[in-house]
Amino acid sequence: MKQLMFAIVILAGFSSLGADQPKKTIPSGSKLCIEGEQGFDTFLTAALAKKKVPVSVVDDCGRADFKIAAATQSDKASWSRVVFLGQTGSNEEASMKVTNIKTSEVVFAYAVHKRNSARGKQSSAEACAKHLKDAVQ
Repeated sequence: MKQLMFAIVILAGFSSLGADQPKKTIPSGSKLCIEGEQGFDTFLTAALAKKKVPVSVVDDCGRADFKIAAATQSDKASWSRVVFLGQTGSNEEASMKVTNIKTSEVVFAYAVHKRNSARGKQSSAEACAKHLKDAVQ
């Protein structure tokens, strides 16, 4: 019986751990600056507009509330993948993290891997924007 009571007390303590901590979100209307490589920042900017994410993108990080660090990698279809597997699209990997500039706290992070992507970087940028939209309130 003592062990059962101990387990209940421990579980009750774990269930209240996250209750006092504020949820990390990005306020609607925030200004974001994007630091990307290989032109991915342009794809991500277009994807944010297409997915209607309620933020504005600025070029000057000094005027931004949040900073997006984005990276991408493309693997074009080789002749063997085209011939043997029929894959004509590229494999795309992209990741991003959103950092609050004032507090240096990472408030959002996402990574995506797309196989045989017909639209390449555009597709992975749209996936990042779609999930970022969920984090904006």
